[in-house]
Amino acid sequence: MAPVEQRDLGMVFQSFALWPHMTVRQHVEFPLKSPRHKHMSRAEKEAAVEQAISCTGLKPYETRLPGELSGGQRQRVALARAIVGKPSILLMDEPLSALDAELKIEMRREIQNIHKLTGATILYVTHDQSEALAMADRIIIMKDGQIEQVGTPREIYMDPQTVFAATFVSRCNLLKGQWHDDSFLLNNEGLLLKNPMIPMEFRSKGLYPVRPEQFSIHPDGEGIPGVITNKQYNGREIHYSIQYRDDILTVYDSSQTEYNPGDHISLTLSA
Repeated sequence: MAPVEQRDLGMVFQSFALWPHMTVRQHVEFPLKSPRHKHMSRAEKEAAVEQAISCTGLKPYETRLPGELSGGQRQRVALARAIVGKPSILLMDEPLSALDAELKIEMRREIQNIHKLTGATILYVTHDQSEALAMADRIIIMKDGQIEQVGTPREIYMDPQTVFAATFVSRCNLLKGQWHDDSFLLNNEGLLLKNPMIPMEFRSKGLYPVRPEQFSIHPDGEGIPGVITNKQYNGREIHYSIQYRDDILTVYDSSQTEYNPGDHISLTLSA
């Protein structure tokens, strides 16, 4: 195993791990003092520091201490320090968990830009599913130390292979019934659904996965009957909670028709 100082990787910690007595520039310069970078000339080191500071937007703050920076600026310092040595692998341990919602979105873009700039392989650990879907080229879902599924964000979201993968990444409704070959009969409703692509784990457990946006809501009629129990307006769509027998189904609806708590409706699956 290679000694730590010889490993060609950078690390961004969840807590940022900044030294309170060092300025922004001193933080970015620090990794280049390692023996791993002894082959670089003073001019090359200066150029690398300038590039790392510039690409993270820290030029106006390079003489400030961490206590004089906002959360987003401290995050940028941790990123600049990690990339200044141009590592081939960049490790990030939930780096955005300490930031507010708006700043998280901004920093997602920063990290994506840094990825394009450095070309480094980034191993990014997060429990925020939306963060993983938005940023990753490939996602590994793990449970109890075991890999559940590996795939692109679209594959993970649209074609989950296990119940855990389906429910861990975003919302997923699990209808209960019986499978007969490629046909699914919904309990108590006599409603028959056909889908040859549903993985075996769902079939063996008598489940049919449905993402919230795959449901369509209609006035009370044919389909899965339910009662609106909660409504949340989200601008582009409305998020509904719908009581169906003993289950609560989640539906994201973008139609112009609005329903209110207490309304009796029916659900069908979109094509």
